[in-house]
Amino acid sequence: MALAAAAAPPKSLKQLFIPPPAEKCTRCDQRVYHVEKIGPVNEVIFHKQCFRCSRCGQHLTLKTYFTNQTDFNDKEIYCNKDCPKVSTHGYDARAMGIRTAMSVPKGPQSNVQIRGTGDAPRIGADAMHIRTPMSAQMCYQRKYSTKYDRHHFPAYLVNKTKEKLYQYQEDLEKQQREEEDRLMEELHAERKQEAEHIEKEFSNEWEVQLKDLMSKFESKADKKVNGTERYEREMEDLKKTMTLKMLKKKEALSLRLQTTAQQKTSTLVKKHSEQMLELLKSKQEELKRQLEEEIKAQAEASGQSADGASTEEVLEEAMAAIALPTELPDPHPPMLRKRDLYHDPSVFQELDEDVFKVAESEQCSFTELVRQLTEHCLSDLQKVRAIFRWITVKDLNVMEFDETVKQDTPMGLLRGIKYGTETYHTLFMRLCSYAGLACQEIRGHSKSVGYEPGMKIREDTFQNTWNVVLVLGDWWPVQCNWGARHLVLNKDSNHNIDQKKTDKIRYQYDEHYFLTDPDEFIQEFWAKDPQWQLLERSITLEEFEAMPFVRSVFFHFSLEFLEPMKAVLYADTKGGVQVKLGIPDDLTDDLVFHYQLRFSDRDRRNDLEYGGAKIERFVFYTLTEGVALFSVHVPTTGSYFLEIFASKINDSNKIGDDPNTTMMPFRLKCATKFKIVCDDLAGKMHPLPACASGEWGPAKGRRHFGLKPLSHNGGIINVENDVEIRFRLPRSLHFHCKFRNNTMDDHAMERFVSHSTVDGTLTIRLSPPQVGQYGLDVYARPEDASNSHTLAHACKYLINCTRVLNPIDVPLKNASNNNNNSSSNNNNQSRSSSGSMSPGSVGTKSPEVPSPSPPPAVERPTIGPLPAFDEYGLKTVSHKDPVIDRIERGGALTIELGVSDGVRLSYMLTREPEENWQHRVSAREGSRKWKFSIVLPKPGIYTFEVFAAKKDEKEPRPVYLYVITYDKGDGASSKRRLSSKNGDFGHQK
Repeated sequence: MALAAAAAPPKSLKQLFIPPPAEKCTRCDQRVYHVEKIGPVNEVIFHKQCFRCSRCGQHLTLKTYFTNQTDFNDKEIYCNKDCPKVSTHGYDARAMGIRTAMSVPKGPQSNVQIRGTGDAPRIGADAMHIRTPMSAQMCYQRKYSTKYDRHHFPAYLVNKTKEKLYQYQEDLEKQQREEEDRLMEELHAERKQEAEHIEKEFSNEWEVQLKDLMSKFESKADKKVNGTERYEREMEDLKKTMTLKMLKKKEALSLRLQTTAQQKTSTLVKKHSEQMLELLKSKQEELKRQLEEEIKAQAEASGQSADGASTEEVLEEAMAAIALPTELPDPHPPMLRKRDLYHDPSVFQELDEDVFKVAESEQCSFTELVRQLTEHCLSDLQKVRAIFRWITVKDLNVMEFDETVKQDTPMGLLRGIKYGTETYHTLFMRLCSYAGLACQEIRGHSKSVGYEPGMKIREDTFQNTWNVVLVLGDWWPVQCNWGARHLVLNKDSNHNIDQKKTDKIRYQYDEHYFLTDPDEFIQEFWAKDPQWQLLERSITLEEFEAMPFVRSVFFHFSLEFLEPMKAVLYADTKGGVQVKLGIPDDLTDDLVFHYQLRFSDRDRRNDLEYGGAKIERFVFYTLTEGVALFSVHVPTTGSYFLEIFASKINDSNKIGDDPNTTMMPFRLKCATKFKIVCDDLAGKMHPLPACASGEWGPAKGRRHFGLKPLSHNGGIINVENDVEIRFRLPRSLHFHCKFRNNTMDDHAMERFVSHSTVDGTLTIRLSPPQVGQYGLDVYARPEDASNSHTLAHACKYLINCTRVLNPIDVPLKNASNNNNNSSSNNNNQSRSSSGSMSPGSVGTKSPEVPSPSPPPAVERPTIGPLPAFDEYGLKTVSHKDPVIDRIERGGALTIELGVSDGVRLSYMLTREPEENWQHRVSAREGSRKWKFSIVLPKPGIYTFEVFAAKKDEKEPRPVYLYVITYDKGDGASSKRRLSSKNGDFGHQK
């Protein structure tokens, strides 16, 4: 029987702030205050004076009362003599089965189930009339049960002892309030004095400035109207200047006084906290003697023998409820992990709900607040939890405070936190002292708002203060400020038309910052005092700066770096870096990641594109076998930020039973962030195909649609001529596939992809028209959904085609994409088990006519200018000779051609015999000039053919042919490895 069932959550915001109903005594039906409360017993409570036998009126205790075993609906209590006896079908000595067994002649084969001597059997502690009061006592005392709790007997005496402690605390709190009032008066007087000083200083300065201005105009001989008007204008300008100057000085003064107030208040609170702990310790021996006398008196009143051993045992357990550590341990790494203290926050569900009720009302003193928060707490862990949740549940962003609120009350302190005169760590330390918890204040630095990976922390920047609290003999970090969140109000979508919408309330906070493991806490907070880092080996500030930038989400989902990482990652000569995150097995199908790549320079921070392509297309992200892989190849030299977000989805983010239900969006939070620095870039990297967002590979389809891949589990598929991709379907789904290439027209690509569904298996067939790199997007929706139900993106693959038996010409995208693309995807060299990064659009966008496509079937004429060269008004600028054999180191070459207005150029680069390297060319259109930047990958003989077309021409014409001889290359094809499972991903050199 659960005597303390969890309260149902409030259904509306209004209900949340309705105070709980007063508890009433079941005997006299009058209100029961905490100090006179006994129970619950049989799910009801009593006054101490009403806790008597309902028949004879004998005063009872929690150790001497009995309940009715013949009627479980009877809520009354009885003494042993008047307790209703069980009937003949019960389990006492008069029961038929027991009486028969007792009448059997004694012998060696006696019933081993009946143990005892005399006329009646001896019944152990599991007998019903004994078990019931003991269970009631246990339920009363184990309100918030954890494996570290002890049973504190007797509960009544423990509460009585606590009442005395509360009285001592209230007396001391009154004295401390007087001292706080004096400090507040001093701070107020100082603020007033400084403000008056500024006013006087500026008043004097204004008189001097005004006098100088008047003298300036009075010295002039003429006093015309124009002079008077100029005087008035200059006087107005002087007023504005002086007012602005005074406001800035007042702002600086306010900030300085606020910092001073925080420091003085923190020092005073630390002093008061120590006084409160000393008070509680000093009263322990006195209360122990009084408690021992009470226990003996209780035993004598109930007619029991008060032997020393039993009294000492009861006394020991009773004192455990109020005992304080006599000596505080030195700072040291905890012996346990946080998961050893509690495995899940749900163990505090009932405690948290009671804290929310306390937070709904105001308390006039800290003693009363801590009393309400911890009255049912039996361990330090529970007390710390109650204080932490009370602080974090208070949303200071929406709370409004009356100006009459006293500064030395809990609400006054919250008001001070909101307006900057108090701090969270000060409040936490104060409340801990009232609860008898040892707490320290730690100062240092943090990677807080405004901090970016790679920043250097100075003495006066990113300062932070937090607490450590003693629990089970170990010091644990607590950051209330970072743990504080606000309550979120959600509308319930399940409601009747005639019924008002109900408001669902859930309190948000960050569990990570409550008793954080020190090796995780150090990722965001660095203590100046090395011993308070609570690590086996303390770290320096430089080491702290170099650690990866992570947020609490990283630890909530138990993510880990599979390789040693630093906050700043340095790219190789091809712009490549990798980040690998390990994912727990139980979250593989529920975690969703997203990333953002952007420039870190302030002047380019808002640039989301480079060369016409989104910067995010230079990142390959895939999720395979519990590993999230982010492979980056930056497009140009410079500094970047790579930010990785994560979220855990639920059933509302997946395809449901209702075919017309739309999958709900989900909120992503930052998990980790890196700075990427690329100082040198050999060649040019190109973006991936412009597919939908999300990871490459089948993981997204499995997660949201239940698609089970049967043929390809990785994100990269290496293809020769054609390929089939198969999935097992969980239900009937309607599909649509898009085959994409950076240079080929999307509509023209539709004929190279098809799909069919047979016996619950989806088969997608791809036949790339040419050698190159492609992207496959798969969209899906339930087959029985309405036509208005849109398709959702299910998954995507990166397709690397290394061989095509019968190449097919495909119309290219418009001129802006073709001429500014670094290459066409049909030009990658065949290579075994390799996935080359997609050549993509990197030039300046131009909304002109469709791109002139250089037809590969045109027979090549003589080298040099062709007849159409002069027709289009072209001229050579950089290389007059069509034979080029002087190449810069590294294979770099730039060719420039002059053009007339309205003429657009395209190109083709081929290495003999038939290797197409068009993706190693970057074209840029300037003022009446085109520039082609070429990086030759390896030694050999190349032909570079240029084509031209006017705006009204659909087909381009060859205009010039260069022959390029490259003899001094390194002959090596450098590859950027992505993963042994997914193939290569990078730029060939």
